[in-house]
Parts: sequence; C-alpha cells; structure tokens
Amino acid sequence: MFDLILHPFAVAITWVWVMIHRGLVAIGFSGGSGVAWVISIILVTIVVRILIIPLFLKQIKSSRGMQAIQPEMKKIQEKYRGKTDPLSRQKMAEETQSLYKKHGTSPFASCLPVLVQMPILFGMYQAFIAVKLIADGVYTYRGEAAESLGPIDQTLAKEIDGSTVMGVQLSNTIGSTSDVLGIATFIVLIATMVTLQFLSMRMMLVRNMPPVDDPNNPMVRSQKLMMYMMPAMFIATGFVFQMGLLVYMVTGTVWALAQQLWTLHYMPTPGSPAYLDLVAKRQSRYQSWAKEFFTTYDAERTAVSGDTSAVEELNARTRQTLVARGKSAKIASDFPAELSDGEVITIYRNLAHQEWTTLPDELWMRGVKRQTERNLERRAQQGSRREQPRRQSKAQRKAAAEHHSDSGDATNPAGLSPEELERRRQARRKAQRDKKKGR
Repeated sequence: MFDLILHPFAVAITWVWVMIHRGLVAIGFSGGSGVAWVISIILVTIVVRILIIPLFLKQIKSSRGMQAIQPEMKKIQEKYRGKTDPLSRQKMAEETQSLYKKHGTSPFASCLPVLVQMPILFGMYQAFIAVKLIADGVYTYRGEAAESLGPIDQTLAKEIDGSTVMGVQLSNTIGSTSDVLGIATFIVLIATMVTLQFLSMRMMLVRNMPPVDDPNNPMVRSQKLMMYMMPAMFIATGFVFQMGLLVYMVTGTVWALAQQLWTLHYMPTPGSPAYLDLVAKRQSRYQSWAKEFFTTYDAERTAVSGDTSAVEELNARTRQTLVARGKSAKIASDFPAELSDGEVITIYRNLAHQEWTTLPDELWMRGVKRQTERNLERRAQQGSRREQPRRQSKAQRKAAAEHHSDSGDATNPAGLSPEELERRRQARRKAQRDKKKGR
C-alpha cells in the first residue's frame, strides 16, 4: 500500500531527474555513467527547494504573525482559564480561529514545507531502489514484472547504477559498500548532514527566537528537543540511505542552512536577537539622512506657511520623496487612504527622531491601519455626541414654538388682554418702590 501511494511521486521525480540530466548532456557533459547523474541529483534538490519557496515564505510570515498575536492570544487564554465545559471550549476555539483569520496566520503553516518534502524524499528513496532492481531486471510493480519506472528503463538504470561518488555506486548503501574509501565517504557525508542540521536548528533557537524567562516553556523545550532529535534521526537514516539519496539530503541540508541565514538577515522573528539587530541596523540607515531631511523640510514649510496650495504641493512632493528613500530601510508605504500627506509625513518624522522598537514593515503597517480605523471611529462618535444636543435643542424649540402658537403670543402664554398686562406691570413697579422705601 505504501509503495502504491509513493509510486506517482517516484515517477514524477524520475522525469525531472532524467530531463535535468539530458539538459546537462546538451550543454557538454558526457552521457552514460558519470558525474552528470550526480550533478542532476543536486539540481533536482534545488528545483524542489525552489518550488516550495512560497511555502517557506508563508512559514516565516506565519511564524512572525504568531509571535505578533501572542498578547491577544494570552488574553483569550486568560479569559477561558479554568473553563472546561464544551461551550467555553468551543467559544475559545472560535475566538482563536477568528484571531488567526484577522491576522492572516496559522500555526499549521510552519509544517507545510516539511509535509511537502516528505513524499518527495520517500519517492526519491523508492526511485533509487527501483534503479537497482531495473538494472538487474527484477523490478516489479503491483506484483507483476515491470521494465521501467517513468522514463528510466534498463539502459538508463544501468547508467545511473554505474555512476559513482568517490567510487561508491549511487544505489549502494553503507552496508553494501566494502572498501574503506567508500565507507569513509558515507561517514563524511552523514557527519556533514548532521552537523549542518544541528547548526541550523541551534541558530534558529539562539538567534531567531525571542528570549523566554521560563526555561520550562513548552515551545523552548520542544525546540531544544528537536535540536538533538533531528540530527539523531539523520544519523540513523543516513546508514540506510543509498549514496544518491544521501547526496540529495546533504544538498537539501546545505540549502536549509542558507535559508536560515537569509531568514536571520531579512525576516527574523519579532523580539529575537536577530530581529533587534536588524531593527538597529535599519534605524541607523534611515535616520542617517532623515533627520537632516526634516530640518530642510521644516524650513521650506515655514517659508510657505501662509500659502495653502503651496503647503499642499510641498507635502505631496515630500511624501513621494520619503516613500522612495524609505525603501532603503524597508519601510512599508501602503498607508491608509484616509491619511493626508501631512499625517504620513508626521509618521516618517517620528521614525526619524524616535527609537525604533519594531521594524516598520507589513506587520507595523497593519497596526497603523488599525489605529487609523480606531481614530476615525472615535471622531465619528465625538461628532455624533456633539450633534445630539443640537438635535434636542431644535426639538425643544419646535415644541415651544408650537405651544406659543397655540397660546396666541410667544410673550403672553396665558393670553391676557393688553390692559391687564399693563395693570400687572404697574403693580409690580409699585411693589418694588414700596420695598425700597421700607428699607
């Protein structure tokens, strides 16, 4: 059953392998058994790794996104701490999934590159087994004799099987190798693979993970466990891999180490030592020219302060310049449309004079957009509160006007005659004079 599942992968890999070999022969490598088959294995590895680069980038972005949402994740966990009933568990899962969706991340994205590579690795393993059997004329598929695997027939199988690395045939394992040089070659390749794997994982743990105060933190413990388990697994599997598959694995490990170095340099995990180093580097690069730039801008802004159109023109031109020059520090520039040129310039100004605590990248820009949305909502609410009293006043004035209209006179709500009004005024005045005399 396992062979049936892997057979399509093995066929696809052999086609890529043979096509790459034909390309090498076309540019001058010798045909038949020889180094072209070894180089084609290396190129197959590179092709596979290039094809899964989108998954690798998704893995990095997901990892950075997971780190960014940890404060919100902790709030959800605290909210449902100690609640084990099914309804609470369901609500917690729904809120967690909503958080993942909001930030475009997922804890499962980090597994995608590994999951994709596993069938390719096992397919390659099956292909090397098939090469030996096809060359010997004893290959079977589904219990019946077969003459080929994809494009690899007996002629090509013999060419591949006859190709060597330091005298070891590509289909041989360390157990089927008798000479000392061949065994030493296996040991060197296995040691190289294990060492590079260990260095890659240690680099990730030390340089690309935020410091954790608790040494018993589950994430830290799992990373440390993997740092020692993976090399141990490589040692165990290295002794059963064929030479060709070992070449594939060593090439893949070198590629993984190079990717790790690239990640540390360009896309480290927020809060990690590598991230803080990158923040300091990009801050220095931006502020080296931005502070002087804003001194010049302020002078120009003062000179045209009385001319509104000139100020708008200056701000538009300044924003374009800042966006263009800010690219050298990888500053995200897809600001919300609601922000004016002046507001965007203020953001760049803050970056020029403040100490950076984060990279002004796409994650930072999400925060800018969320803050802009909150500001707009706050302004709308304040405007609504200011408008409400005016609406009430208008309603009151309308009711009063209707009441006065019904009474006949806005200053005479009781509807008294002019003579009666005059008599009452005279009486009030007399009462006031008598009161003053009595003092």
